[in-house]
Amino acid sequence: MDINLLSELLKELILENNRVSLPGMGSFVSEAAPSVFSDKASVIHPPFRRIMFRSREIWNDELLEKKYSELMNIPLEKAKSVISEFINDLRRDLEMTKILELPYLGTIRLNERSGYSFVIDKNVLINKEAYGLEPLNIKVLSKPGVVETLRAKPAKIYRNEEKLKKIESEENRNIKMPKSFRIVLTILLILVILIVLLLLFSDQLKPLWEILLYNKHERELLKLLI
Repeated sequence: MDINLLSELLKELILENNRVSLPGMGSFVSEAAPSVFSDKASVIHPPFRRIMFRSREIWNDELLEKKYSELMNIPLEKAKSVISEFINDLRRDLEMTKILELPYLGTIRLNERSGYSFVIDKNVLINKEAYGLEPLNIKVLSKPGVVETLRAKPAKIYRNEEKLKKIESEENRNIKMPKSFRIVLTILLILVILIVLLLLFSDQLKPLWEILLYNKHERELLKLLI
């Protein structure tokens, strides 16, 4: 185990977890943070993850040991022993130097209360959701802005009712029958009605038929025959 490998393992674990233990020292804790403005409100920064080190978070989640065990293909107990011994050496160095550099991750400092604080490297991307987002510069107007009112000629509006009437009139015009066809249809209808009446009232109309079809002499002969 060396400091570069430790730093690399911690970085990978922090990307995937909200809490990662550093056995015997504390834990790295990450929290989601919203977009913020710079001090002069000239730059807005994208959402990010705030990484803190809490000395009181001493319970071990064993994420670091499991990652090292998997990487080195050694038993978990062996990985725990190696990491514990290495971190004890780091703690002794910190008591003397007061600062520990974790390459490509950040810096751990020993404060006056014998606690640890962490400052992440500004070039480290911890929030995968913010990948590709960059700080946005805000341009301050030298003069107050003016809202312009656009003027345009009123457009001609056709009401729906007028459209419907126009469509209906066109449909009615298309379905009108020719005048000659209507006359023939009327005559045929009258003839059908007359035929039906003649069939229904043939007995009652018999004297009328005789008057129309025969003269007086022929009618007298018909009476004698009947």
